Amino acid sequence: MLKNYFKIAWRNMVKNKGYSAINIGGLAVGMAVAMLIAFWMYDELSFDKSIKNYDRIAQVMQRQTFNGNIYTGTAIPAPLGGEMKSRYGNDFKYLVMASWQGEKILAAGDKKLVVEGNYMGSDVTRMLSLRMKSGSHDALKDPYTIILSTETAKALFGDEDPMNTTLKLGGTTDVKVTGVYEDFSNSSAFRKLKFIAPWDLLVATEKWV
Repeated sequence: MLKNYFKIAWRNMVKNKGYSAINIGGLAVGMAVAMLIAFWMYDELSFDKSIKNYDRIAQVMQRQTFNGNIYTGTAIPAPLGGEMKSRYGNDFKYLVMASWQGEKILAAGDKKLVVEGNYMGSDVTRMLSLRMKSGSHDALKDPYTIILSTETAKALFGDEDPMNTTLKLGGTTDVKVTGVYEDFSNSSAFRKLKFIAPWDLLVATEKWV
């Protein structure tokens, strides 16, 4: 019986080629769009899931009203971090200050590299569940230190061990490599983060902070 159904369906398709083409084409387009939406949703929902307690991490933002318009941005006053620790420290396991992510020159001897990185509080290694390939999660406790992604360490040092070597950060500041972490996956908001320097270093070297 099933075979007969297929025969009848085939005859109708051949008999009404125009309508059949429209129906099949519409079905194919609909299925393709549905698959694209499903892939997009999967990509969005899989972001940063390699980070432990990813659903408990939040970013503090600032909302301002100017000329009747409301603006929301990531820039906040630097003293806010200390104030939040003082008033609400018991409500947070980690509270990490961070600068804007941007490109910096890293120099090891004659080799120079321009990569994106950030100044962050020392607890970032634990908050973002960094997989440390060298060094420990306390690698940013001292101000004049830096940790590198595996890709960055490879680009600067090749197969040599980068630990405890000195880099020049931004062409001005000498820092010691105290850790190497596994690169973030492409499904991470931090995938371009190729080095992390301590927030205390930014405070020590930039008067405006």
